[in-house]
Amino acid sequence: MSENRLFAAAARRPLTGISVFVVGAGVGGIMTALERWRQGHEVRLLERSSGPVEKGQCVYECIFSELAADKNDLGDFFTVGFSARVIHRWLSENTGEMVFPPGSVKWDAGAPGVFYRMLLAQLERLGVKTEFSHRVIDYYEDITARKGVVVLENGSKLEADVVVAADRVGTKSVSLVVGRRIEARSNGYAIFRTAYPVEYALADPQVAERFKMLDSGKSVNEIWVGSDMHMFIWRSEDLMSWLITHKNDGLATESWHDSTKIEDVLKYTAQVPGWPEIMNRTIKTTPKDGIIDWKLIWRDQQPQWASPGGRVLQLGNAANTFIPSSGNSATQAIEDAVSLAICLRLGGKNNVPTAVKVHVKLRYDRAFCCQKLGFTNQEGYHGVEKAAVAANPNALKPRHRSWIWKHDPEQYAIENYEKVDRCLEKGEEWMNTNYPPGYVPRPWSIDELILLQEQGKPIELDGDWD
Repeated sequence: MSENRLFAAAARRPLTGISVFVVGAGVGGIMTALERWRQGHEVRLLERSSGPVEKGQCVYECIFSELAADKNDLGDFFTVGFSARVIHRWLSENTGEMVFPPGSVKWDAGAPGVFYRMLLAQLERLGVKTEFSHRVIDYYEDITARKGVVVLENGSKLEADVVVAADRVGTKSVSLVVGRRIEARSNGYAIFRTAYPVEYALADPQVAERFKMLDSGKSVNEIWVGSDMHMFIWRSEDLMSWLITHKNDGLATESWHDSTKIEDVLKYTAQVPGWPEIMNRTIKTTPKDGIIDWKLIWRDQQPQWASPGGRVLQLGNAANTFIPSSGNSATQAIEDAVSLAICLRLGGKNNVPTAVKVHVKLRYDRAFCCQKLGFTNQEGYHGVEKAAVAANPNALKPRHRSWIWKHDPEQYAIENYEKVDRCLEKGEEWMNTNYPPGYVPRPWSIDELILLQEQGKPIELDGDWD
């Protein structure tokens, strides 16, 4: 999606007087800043890097359409509808057998680099400066002053009515919010991932022929599913993107920027029985130093996202760990941003802690569902036998259903804010309805899911997830 499709300006609601610091200029942090601006809050955005970081970004398979594209009349900053819709081809068992022919899906996909630049451009248009090279080393809250506080690496302190920690997994806010460090661990997998200008791929005639744009002008997407691995390839008019999810060595390295060589990826594919040569040719079109070997790190669900006084709040990956097969990491961070902004507006400057608690109550169960979804989708890619696929091809399809992409977190907060407030303050009965019908939220851990996988048992999903 080109930047000229962005709205040149966005409608801002009346000022609330609420000051907000956002720490972390990833998708979740930038969306938080944009939504704070739209809802009339004062906002500053801090980022530890010296500038925008896009290396190794891969395609987003996220559900944006209902959330943003249909809310233009409310002054959203952009339309969402990247260069083409996703087209799926599903293949299995490393034989090239096509399980599903090309067919449209109901959400849009796009490269994070494109989306990221779009968000940064809109920040600049609105006059919200991203303050790079600001490394936050600690968080605390001053209950008397009714402020959240961040401590920078140079020793200076900054305070606001609420501080949003959107600085991803490993955020320094965890000691204040949870009271203890939650150890990271590998979920057993890693991803070779990349996205680059399509011209590199088209230089190979065989790759160009295989990944032609469809007659409709829409992009082509293939997913190859094999034994304990899968490969995702997406070609649009402008970009080529691919990723391979593979078994990890078990190291829990918290980095989004660990480069790897083309030769290392080819060493891996050489061990996959029947691996198609066309996919190796595709891998070889990747520019030098353009591949990240991203270790998939998991932390079990935190018991809370906000500090005791409600002045520091975790958002996106700082609060929730998602694996990519959920298709929900960026999506849920965006929903968090939208929800928190409207809750602060509804609560007002004198009720910031209440607004934060209401937001967490509205979002917690839904995020937990979407986390579990990642494991069930990965199980479908990696654990389904050929006979099972022949009997039920839908076993390979991910569960990206309408309960996800039809949800409007802003309207949901407007409809439920007062009900949740009474639930928290007076104990009145209230339950979320933003997760699958019939689902009953209950605690679970990655150890439970790994044990089920080791025992060859499916991950059960109660309720109607389809």
